[in-house]
Amino acid sequence: MTLAQEFNYGALLILGILATFATVGLIFWLIHSPRTGGVFRRLTHISPQLVAIIGLLFGLYMAFFANDIWNIRDRAQNMILQEADGLRGILTVAESLPVETGAPLAAAVRGYVRVAVQEWPLLAQGGSSPQAHELLRQLSRVALGEPLASRLGPGAQFVVAHNLEKAQSARYHRLALSQRRGDPLKWFAVACLGTLTLLSVGLVHLDNWRSQLAAMLIYASAISVGFTAAYLERSPFQAFVVSSRPIAELVDATPLPNPS
Repeated sequence: MTLAQEFNYGALLILGILATFATVGLIFWLIHSPRTGGVFRRLTHISPQLVAIIGLLFGLYMAFFANDIWNIRDRAQNMILQEADGLRGILTVAESLPVETGAPLAAAVRGYVRVAVQEWPLLAQGGSSPQAHELLRQLSRVALGEPLASRLGPGAQFVVAHNLEKAQSARYHRLALSQRRGDPLKWFAVACLGTLTLLSVGLVHLDNWRSQLAAMLIYASAISVGFTAAYLERSPFQAFVVSSRPIAELVDATPLPNPS
């Protein structure tokens, strides 16, 4: 990410945490305000089980929400591995061919790999590299074009086509996953359930304001931890970026000599 993106990312995270504790202050003020306190003081017989029920709902929803986010990260890493595996399969075929036949194919693979690795910062913005897209098309033309196809047997042609399709599909899904940021409706549901949890804690401790404030602050801290963990992982190409190493390693593979 750029410096501006990192600043915006961190600022939104801090604002989310501050909003959680501001909610504690708002609820505490409403409960003890001369104007609204009377309404809350009539609710002195609320069962403590209310906290457990709403807290459980919040915890379960947060767990499923976080699981969705981390599943996106796992899928992104899997797509990177599949893309690298497809490109490696094409290189393997290229290295098994005579130099004059395999060198152009290997050069096309490595040319795409160099640019694809450099597009990682663009993935943080949900974008992609037009140059990488064009080089992948060039790789397709080299791999499936008549000059090479006429020199390959049916088995080698199938292997090249299969691995090319695997790499193209994995890249498409990798780009799609880079645009995932989490469903705004789910973030809204997390915020509502968290607020209701804090409100229920405050209502259960109406008899002692110190215990009330301490309990709400503890809950707010727990909510902030869960919120922070989910927010930092909301995109696999932002804060904790999935590695491009499996693809980048292909550049270091022993290149074929240029045909004389």
